[in-house]
Amino acid sequence: MPGSSLWFQRSSHPAATQRPIKYNDQGIVDSLTENNLTSMWASRRIGEDGQLYGVHVQGTAGIGLPTTVLVKKFQNLNPALLVDDNVRNRCKSEMVLLASICHDNVINVIHFIQREESIMLVYEYPVNGNVDYWLHRREGGEQPLSWPQRMGIAIGVAQGLCHLHHKCNRPTVHHNINSNNILLDQNFKAVIASFGAAQMNIAGLNQTLPITEIPVGNFGYVAPEYGVAASQLTEKADIYSFGVVLLELVTGKLANGADGLLAIWARDNCNELMANHLKMFKIVVDKSIPDQARYMEEMATVFRLGVDCTVGDPKQRPFMQMALKRLRRSRGRGPFLGLLNLYMDVVQVKDKVACEISSADELALTELMFSDTLKDAIVEKDG
Repeated sequence: MPGSSLWFQRSSHPAATQRPIKYNDQGIVDSLTENNLTSMWASRRIGEDGQLYGVHVQGTAGIGLPTTVLVKKFQNLNPALLVDDNVRNRCKSEMVLLASICHDNVINVIHFIQREESIMLVYEYPVNGNVDYWLHRREGGEQPLSWPQRMGIAIGVAQGLCHLHHKCNRPTVHHNINSNNILLDQNFKAVIASFGAAQMNIAGLNQTLPITEIPVGNFGYVAPEYGVAASQLTEKADIYSFGVVLLELVTGKLANGADGLLAIWARDNCNELMANHLKMFKIVVDKSIPDQARYMEEMATVFRLGVDCTVGDPKQRPFMQMALKRLRRSRGRGPFLGLLNLYMDVVQVKDKVACEISSADELALTELMFSDTLKDAIVEKDG
């Protein structure tokens, strides 16, 4: 069997209305060289998530403009062996999962190639790389991410995860959210990638998932319940990883850097950082963010959300719908210290009595905090 190919497109994705490019499959296969290997996103399982290549392609017979695509190659750990059921099932699992997810903030599979010794999935190429590059490895001549761009990235990832957790036919847990796996398109729109470890939760939202291994290559983002008991694992593990990304966007710090684990550092220092009109918080904000004073309140609110998402008890973390709601409500609010102080008071009381708020109650609380009536009352009080 010489191999086969299939043009692949999610039916309800906007791009599905466009004429598909006829790819030169053999040209793509021939381009999978060491020179084209990329670390565009990070694998959770060493040696199992496939090799990733950035390939410049031209449509067959000139159909379609030249473009660059990402190619993920699945093969046996011993490349001399033919594709077996294990390789085939891993590829099929990811392809079927992504085919069922139609969202602007989730990577799109656009093509499929099969050969006797390997299977390849072809994805749209994110021209601006990933968030990790822009936060930690940016070249000196490149402009840093502005706060509006970072906020847009945070909301984009939240929208993608909200869709995975709440809008899919079956709640889907990604298991591998980190700044390497958040890709950026030409407009710096966030796209979630690396679905090799993702699981559909047949039992439903907030129900426990079986997992056979602790994530590797994701240190600093992994929720503590991975190492405690598999019976505790839910979509709240993604919430923890998302919270770490929020903290990265605000501080520019590595998830596991000089201060240790970013999530633990932020949790231990949050109250002190938020005190005295954010005096200490202003020191830890990423220095490369332009016009910081204009967005300081907004950044503090996102930092606090990052801390809430990374608490040790998964039941105390907000659901993704709530996290997205809080991000949207805080966007573009500008200076409003009274609101932030009120929120801090509520959080401190909640922590003190160790109460657990249901998702509905937490949503109502956020609605109240950001209502115009409450704002007017605080402004009048402060005035």
